[in-house]
Amino acid sequence: MQEWFSHIPGIAFEEPGLLLLLPALLLSAWLLRRRDRQGQSAALLFPGVDRLRDEGFEAPLFARMVVRWLRWSGMTLVIIAMARPFLVFEESVAESRGIDVVLVLDISESMLQEDVGRISRLAAVKKVAREFIARRGNDRIGIVVFRGNGYTLCPLTLDHRIAGRLLDTVTPEAVRDEGTAVGSAILIAVNRLKASQSAGKVMILLTDGASNAGGIEPLTAAGIAAGQGITIHTVGAGTRKGGLSGLHETELRQIAGASGGRYFLADGMTSLSDSFREIDRLEKSRITSPVARRKSELFLCLLVPAVVMLLGEAVLANTRLVRIP
Repeated sequence: MQEWFSHIPGIAFEEPGLLLLLPALLLSAWLLRRRDRQGQSAALLFPGVDRLRDEGFEAPLFARMVVRWLRWSGMTLVIIAMARPFLVFEESVAESRGIDVVLVLDISESMLQEDVGRISRLAAVKKVAREFIARRGNDRIGIVVFRGNGYTLCPLTLDHRIAGRLLDTVTPEAVRDEGTAVGSAILIAVNRLKASQSAGKVMILLTDGASNAGGIEPLTAAGIAAGQGITIHTVGAGTRKGGLSGLHETELRQIAGASGGRYFLADGMTSLSDSFREIDRLEKSRITSPVARRKSELFLCLLVPAVVMLLGEAVLANTRLVRIP
């Protein structure tokens, strides 16, 4: 019921002062009616009034009331129309505002191990990341890749087709330096996000090894990110059957915790997909509901019937319903 009432339009006037003429019109109608009852109104005396009445020229009381109703109703509508009324419609329109997301991907040699669903870790990450990008229709997506050093593969963009194509081209040869510079990669992503005006800034760090290169500690870089309002989710990729010996899960948990993010262990294709789906659920685009106002003028809607009423009153008062004293 409350929702139904919220759609009822309001009414407003551009010239509300003209509505003060309505009491004056009401007073005029009362004074004229009083004068008529007291027999003080000017009239042309007709010597054969009784005969005309006998011939059926006297209008019934209802017809005479109709003439008065047309006159005063028409004048009332004219005054209201002159006040320029309009209907005001207010509607809450849901808008989806995207957030900015930077994928920070480890492309070291160890990411070529084929222990995630019979494909390499890197291939699995690229596949799941593309699916993630496709689901984020309103978000700007950026991609940073790293080994012993890192660089921005794709700046923040709404062109997800281009981001996906660039992601497909990633190989370990894209960065020559050996090692895993997690801290440096985080700082590169921070530089991409810190100038953003988006209400949400998110970084997704995916690696299969502990940080062992770069000039800044990962936790220090994570603190800088947190200071910029950036949330970092971390994903540890690989299996624990010998191939994940270099993964420092404690550090990845600390990186995520420093910024209010979460850590996910992706030890298979299913868990990797689940990790990105959970991040997708956590980082929804911001939904706002601005109030949209629109108005509908009522001037002509009132003036047209007012003119019709006054013309009808004039025609009837001077033909069939001409007044006889």
